[in-house]
Amino acid sequence: MHVGSTFERRVRWTREDIVAFARDVGDTNPMHHDDEYARGTRFGGLIASGAHTVAVMMALCGAQASLERPGVGLEFNFRLLGAAKPGEEIVFRWEVVAIEESERPRGRLASLRGEALAEGGRPILSATAKTGCRESAAPVWSVTSTSM
Repeated sequence: MHVGSTFERRVRWTREDIVAFARDVGDTNPMHHDDEYARGTRFGGLIASGAHTVAVMMALCGAQASLERPGVGLEFNFRLLGAAKPGEEIVFRWEVVAIEESERPRGRLASLRGEALAEGGRPILSATAKTGCRESAAPVWSVTSTSM
């Protein structure tokens, strides 16, 4: 990672993707699983859970931070600005805005600015993050389940 570098991921969720994510994380808001209810809202149909969009942003940041060596997400801030709808492409993007050396945690800290945009540039969310990369090559955590 270096200042000015950007990385992104594009997704296109189906109705089933949105319903499954909401169900799996326990989000019972009917805007994420009840078509009839959702049609009567200001969104006019089902929308992805805010947790869904935030999860993709966090995962993208973590994956990029871990390319060189195991990385650790230290701080995330999100502002939800719009709704992600089934079938539309969403672009999740981060930019590295600063890098500094740190004693605690030891290693490099990257400050990032991010956004998620729907088709036509409609904003879904804005974000800031701070990630750290440890100097050790040893894993920081282990994954025992990959559902969701």
